[in-house]
Amino acid sequence: MDKISIVVPVYKVEKYLERCVNSILSQTYTNIEVILVDDGSPDKCPEMCEQLEQKDDRIVVVHKKNGGLSSARNVGLVKATGKYIGFVDSDDTVEPNMYEELYKKIKKYNCDFVMSDYKRVLADGSEYLKSLEITNGYYNKKSITETIYPELIMGKNLDYGPLLSVWHCMYDLEFLRKNKIMFDEEVRWSEDNIFSAIVGYYADSFYYLKGEGLYHYYQNPGTITTSYKKGAWEVYKKMNEHLKEFFQGKTGAHFDEQLQEHLVYYACVCIGQTNMLSKKQRNEELRKILNDNELQHALKHINLKKVPKKLAIQLSLMKYKSYKLMEALIIRRK
Repeated sequence: MDKISIVVPVYKVEKYLERCVNSILSQTYTNIEVILVDDGSPDKCPEMCEQLEQKDDRIVVVHKKNGGLSSARNVGLVKATGKYIGFVDSDDTVEPNMYEELYKKIKKYNCDFVMSDYKRVLADGSEYLKSLEITNGYYNKKSITETIYPELIMGKNLDYGPLLSVWHCMYDLEFLRKNKIMFDEEVRWSEDNIFSAIVGYYADSFYYLKGEGLYHYYQNPGTITTSYKKGAWEVYKKMNEHLKEFFQGKTGAHFDEQLQEHLVYYACVCIGQTNMLSKKQRNEELRKILNDNELQHALKHINLKKVPKKLAIQLSLMKYKSYKLMEALIIRRK
């Protein structure tokens, strides 16, 4: 049995940490190492990690200065000794058979990564399956180029394509290291976007387990898409710049168009968050975002026919910098 490394970044999750780790330790696939990366958590998490390590010799604890989620995951990537690697957020859980099912597919098809669907668990405890708009099964390079590349950075209707989150995937660690794929530590939020886009570009094959909700993603208040974060627009612009640096000159799809759509998407995210500000602050943020030259250039090339009507109206207002009208039509993108 090949070893699977599972990286769990830990920061301010006292309430959820044991639940998360116990779900991993209960895996039917037992040859695992669980790398708990304490990202300088100021609460009891460091001590909890040490206690968990004492209970199971498959747990490895790393303490580091706070550097963010990408930094913590990168420490796990370097520390990992398995043939395969997965990432679990410390406030989520996994099904007992998750890594056994992922292992079966990645081993059978000898692919670069494998991914499943996941269950979204709401605050009231209810849950529903999140499935991707692609077919179940094996994808070779030809099918990746034809099916995934056109939505690799940004998908239809100005929304994400099938490759986004890392936590419902498992990767061949040699594949990641050979292509020097790591998480971008300059991007504090939505860092999966860059990682997954680069993985999708380099991958020669992957397998998708459609209908298998093996990962449980819990709804938590105060996430980047539900609350205002100061400096978010600058962070998202940096992400777009880094994606542009990688995909510039790359062939196989119209990546330049996807990059423009990507910037517009995150402008919508940031504008949606301004609902939580005072009128004065909201107008200041709107002006800053809408007067951005790169954004205005991108808006000129957006095809409004392929996005929902309400969003198309918002994009038109953004294009013409109609601040007052936008106050009545601010859409929060998920």
